[in-house]
Amino acid sequence: MIYIFYFMATIRDVAKLAGVGIGTVSRVISGNGSVSQKTLDKVSDAMAALNFKPNTSAQSLSSKRYNTIGLWGTKSSGEMSRATLTKIERELQPFDVSLITTDGESNSPNQPNAARQSIDNLINKGCDGLIIWGSDIQDFDLLQLEKEFPNIVLLNHKAESLLEKSFAFDHYQAGYIAGQYLADNGHKDIAYITGWFDTTDANERHHGFFDALNDNNLSIHKNLIYRGDYTFKKGFEGANYLFNQESSFTALFCANDQSAMSAISALSSKGVNIPDDVSVLGYDNMNIASYTNPPLTTINVPDQKMAVSAVRKLINLCYGASLEVDYDFGIELIERKSVIRLNNDKN
Repeated sequence: MIYIFYFMATIRDVAKLAGVGIGTVSRVISGNGSVSQKTLDKVSDAMAALNFKPNTSAQSLSSKRYNTIGLWGTKSSGEMSRATLTKIERELQPFDVSLITTDGESNSPNQPNAARQSIDNLINKGCDGLIIWGSDIQDFDLLQLEKEFPNIVLLNHKAESLLEKSFAFDHYQAGYIAGQYLADNGHKDIAYITGWFDTTDANERHHGFFDALNDNNLSIHKNLIYRGDYTFKKGFEGANYLFNQESSFTALFCANDQSAMSAISALSSKGVNIPDDVSVLGYDNMNIASYTNPPLTTINVPDQKMAVSAVRKLINLCYGASLEVDYDFGIELIERKSVIRLNNDKN
């Protein structure tokens, strides 16, 4: 008995053979948008070689509305709260547009193209536009993506070549405010649990924090810096590491609230009183930050305001609306109970 297997080519197969993006193939299929003759020939040859027949779904990439917006992000992007997602969905509701999300985790060394592949997968699910959340993707790759799929906006990331589509706030200034706040409260012996340094916002936050300390003639002993990864686990481990160092500290700055919360738990389990013995400052203003013991003092990251403007820009791009869009997002330090001012005896 002879079995015959039929291979049905997809738009992804055509894009791969032609060496172009999926968005480029969709423009060739629909006839909408500019494509060079050289690119047109490559795509046409690939379609012929694969015996590719455009279907309704493929043509929809350019010629039809899916009434769907995609949200792409990774764990390094920070906490996308339910409240933020609700804000996005409320902006989409008047246009009868739905939201789909994906975890674009791209940190595997064995999958250098994982980020772009997951974005392409999201596009293939049927999206009119994409919110790229975070700074995991290099600007060069973002520019290439934007050429192939123009309806994108960047959330919590600023690309100089895509400023009109970038929605971010000043992480350097936020880091500076954190360092200045601890200095203003009389803290000279300061510890620090960092985040990753492979994203722009993390580096800006780090440099701003240290510049504030330098401007106040303060420095941090190398043994009082622990490299974290924004997780509860690393915050807990980092606090235990710092506790066991010979160098003492009266304040601890954590690169995000998750690290700060678990650091409070770890230090408290060692008999350290927060904030009387050690003040702890977070960064993010997570929903539960006000419910820790003590309530966490932190830097507010304006995720909701940025998300609203980002999705409004995307609605304008995708559906021809003229919604008002904001690019200026203020920084706010939220004072609660986890940081105290040192008295003269402790200075």
